[in-house]
Amino acid sequence: MTWVEESQLKCLRKAPFYSVMADECTDISTIEELSLCFRWEENGEPVEHFFDTIPLKKTDAASIYTTLTDWFKQKGIQPTKLVGMGFDGAATFSGVRTGVQARLKKNSPRALYVHCHCHLLQLACVQAANHTPGIEHVYKTLLTLWKFFHYSPKRAEHLKSVQRVLDLPELKVTKPSDTRWLAHEQCVKAVKKSYASIVIALETFYEQTHEPEALGLNKALSKKSTVMAIYLLDFVLPQVAKLSRCLQAEKLDLTAISGLVDSTLQTLHESLLPAANWVLELLDAQDELQAIAIIDSESITSFQDKVAKPFVTDLKENISRRFSSQDIVASFSIFDSSKLPQKDSPDLSSYGDEFLGVLEDHYGKELAAKSVEGEEFTVPALVSSDIRTEWVHSGDTSLLGLNNTKLLMELATNSMLVQMFPHLSDLAKVCLLIPVGTASVERSFSQMKMIKTRLRSRLGEQNLAHLMRIAIEMPEELPDDIVESVIDIWNRKTRRIAV
Repeated sequence: MTWVEESQLKCLRKAPFYSVMADECTDISTIEELSLCFRWEENGEPVEHFFDTIPLKKTDAASIYTTLTDWFKQKGIQPTKLVGMGFDGAATFSGVRTGVQARLKKNSPRALYVHCHCHLLQLACVQAANHTPGIEHVYKTLLTLWKFFHYSPKRAEHLKSVQRVLDLPELKVTKPSDTRWLAHEQCVKAVKKSYASIVIALETFYEQTHEPEALGLNKALSKKSTVMAIYLLDFVLPQVAKLSRCLQAEKLDLTAISGLVDSTLQTLHESLLPAANWVLELLDAQDELQAIAIIDSESITSFQDKVAKPFVTDLKENISRRFSSQDIVASFSIFDSSKLPQKDSPDLSSYGDEFLGVLEDHYGKELAAKSVEGEEFTVPALVSSDIRTEWVHSGDTSLLGLNNTKLLMELATNSMLVQMFPHLSDLAKVCLLIPVGTASVERSFSQMKMIKTRLRSRLGEQNLAHLMRIAIEMPEELPDDIVESVIDIWNRKTRRIAV
């Protein structure tokens, strides 16, 4: 066990609450790896750390659950402290009856499952595109375009030569993907910047080779509807990507999601205006685009009615539906300071009654649980009915002037507030720790693919986990004792070599 893992395990064992994030991925040796990350509170702030990769012989829910509980037992982690679970939406993990989250709830009945919000956002974008034929066709065209250049060095070099002749940046088409976050945004941006060179490259390549695929792509990209769709997507997708990047922040908590989503929805609504930014940009680019397609105001108006409005409206509805819920997780928005009434408002005393009721019902009752060995026991209540009194009295303090994160941090760590509002303090700690997404797990997969490559395909599981932990968790400044130890070993080795 490395010193990094040992120090983090000590912090995790001492933490009053923690959350787990996990997902599985196939490495270069076709071994199914389960990546484990944990989230707990340090000095009032949530921190996320990668811990281990565990090879899986089977990828069903029962096997993954057994692997997780065995790991907890081996490392001395108490399942009863688990308050949040961050997984993707696959039935293996999310199943309400036999999924991993349902099985873990038997040992940790207070643990809340959260579907990764970045995955939810990606699903909303893909579904909206699939429901809009004008956008779905463009997505398919972009995928075909990527394959056309990616799998042929000759075609890729031809595109670069055209870009050099036109004195344009030598950009390549990136792969659009329905599962990879932000992939469509990056692809659309690259195609828009290279639009003229791509169309000319396809036309000249067809003249030289008479390949029908080049002709078909040239005709598809030369359509007015395709050009307008690219400009629309280049405005819409960056707004969604901005939200996705915010949701990937390590210290983000549940209370910030509502404001971020509302801001994104408002920006998306602006894309439907007659003088939206993408429309003005399209009109300004007429000189560059006239060799490809002549686009007039009438064409833009027709495109807005038939494609842009249905797509953006469906996208907004998808995001709103996937990000709004009335469950326990949503009830933590009671800590969203932007929604609190003013201090002297008569609505302040009754604000949050419904949310408090949901939270009290879940955290204010004893819950039956089972240990990993199958023994039944009772998990005591985390809060009591006093939480309503605490909530009313919290309005008399200066807490109302704090932003969401600061409010939660103060409630979780300020010793005076912890004594005054013990139940609100515990709920604030839980709110800080429930994961918003699984970005930490996805980043661990990226590190795994960089470490275990085709040339390192025989890398052992233990060494792989150690190297990933070093790459992900190693601090920029090492402790003095570690530095001295490394220097001492190095000096001894160099002396031995010199002799």
